Amino acid sequence: MPNVLSPPARLLLFGAGLACALPLLDTPALAQSPSAVESFTGEAGPRTNPEAIGVAPDGKVKWHGPLAPYAASLALAGLSFDVNVYDFFFSNPSAGLRPGQLSNSAYYLLSLDADLDKLAGVPGGWFHITQTFFGLRWNNRNMGADIGDTTIGYQPTFNRDFARLSILTYEQRLLDDRLAIEVGRTHPNRYYALPPCQSSVSCFQDILQINAGLSSPLYGVWGANVAYKTSPDDYIQAGAFAVTGRANFTSGWDFGHEPLNGVVTLAEIGHATTFVTDPYPSRVALTGFYNTADHEDNLRTVFGTSKGLNPGDPVRLRSGTSGVILTGSQVFWRADGGAEAGNLNPTSLQAYTSLAYAPDPTVPIRWNAFAGLTLQAPDQSRPHDRYGVKVNWQRISADYAQFLGDANFISGGSGEIYSRDKLVFEANAHLALGKNIFFEPVVQYLVNGNSFWNPFTPNRTKDGFYVGATLIVPLGQLLGLAPG
Repeated sequence: MPNVLSPPARLLLFGAGLACALPLLDTPALAQSPSAVESFTGEAGPRTNPEAIGVAPDGKVKWHGPLAPYAASLALAGLSFDVNVYDFFFSNPSAGLRPGQLSNSAYYLLSLDADLDKLAGVPGGWFHITQTFFGLRWNNRNMGADIGDTTIGYQPTFNRDFARLSILTYEQRLLDDRLAIEVGRTHPNRYYALPPCQSSVSCFQDILQINAGLSSPLYGVWGANVAYKTSPDDYIQAGAFAVTGRANFTSGWDFGHEPLNGVVTLAEIGHATTFVTDPYPSRVALTGFYNTADHEDNLRTVFGTSKGLNPGDPVRLRSGTSGVILTGSQVFWRADGGAEAGNLNPTSLQAYTSLAYAPDPTVPIRWNAFAGLTLQAPDQSRPHDRYGVKVNWQRISADYAQFLGDANFISGGSGEIYSRDKLVFEANAHLALGKNIFFEPVVQYLVNGNSFWNPFTPNRTKDGFYVGATLIVPLGQLLGLAPG
């Protein structure tokens, strides 16, 4: 990615050079974007957590730190900054194609939100920009191939260069903020099938990333989204986004010089409550997508032969693909029985699930589902701690399993057809370290993994353990650049 920043991006360096969006309204919004859906569902942007960016439970906006006086004054004038650092660590002690590898990637997110009502007299108008910087990288290129599997060991996309534009949008809110229209450089993961679980490194839907062809969540593409709250607890939304191949080999600023492979359209209807309004909050969302881009056939070349056994032949292309995703969560137990209505972090148990299906047999994944439990705030002296367990099941297409076996055989392996069904068992935690710094460890055990990211290898994927961890540092709060 070229080492070029626009004037708006240079302005973002004001705050220490690292950030993640936290727009400041009359009441605090959440990270990455104040879209109607995100603030409504209580979720933030991709791979973030609202509490990790320091939104006070009582709703009060506060600044602390050396830059606090300047940041507060700028926020009153309509300019809001934030800073977040995410460090992702990965290891596969015994799982995958090449066990025993380590990988690390640090993301530094720098963002600005401009309230155009305050700045230019445009009621409901907002400008959003987020620039991501990458650092502390090792084995960033090879870890996917070392593990191979579609699910276990999921890591941020290989980032060739040091920076990438993530968000550059104009948003217009209307009808008392019930309607939000956003256009520009954005990403579907900011709006659709938002993760119901609370582990940033392991809660995602494979079908969106692999079948729908979405880029890495922080690699912005041209797109537009319209979201409307039909009631305080219900919403509908629809959007269209560019499908851009090799997104991690562009800067995001090179407008007009990136390939347009197709368009992915998505629609969603949902219902959600939080502890603010419901002692036992729940959430459900039904998401559908259609991608117009061509994709490779699972098994056949243009000559009708196996692409696994004939890796030099051109692969048959298929046009378009679709899928549907059902996501839900429900708090079903509270230690206080719901009596403490003012407690926004009660000791509680939440169940969640996500089920995705692709009707197209020419794409790698047909079914992907996960379900889990989260114990929230088990110790009221540590209200933001969480502990969880989860199981993930995935079924790949029959001809894709055949392709993986053929590719293994031509590479010198046994050629045994891979199992269509896979299980991943997981334990995770979200731990507060103080100063709104959080640590999220994850341990997984893989059964019947595949070689999706490295099909042409003589090795066979091994069952075994994967370990991941995320360190979340709200640098904006610590500097006083953002409230907390």
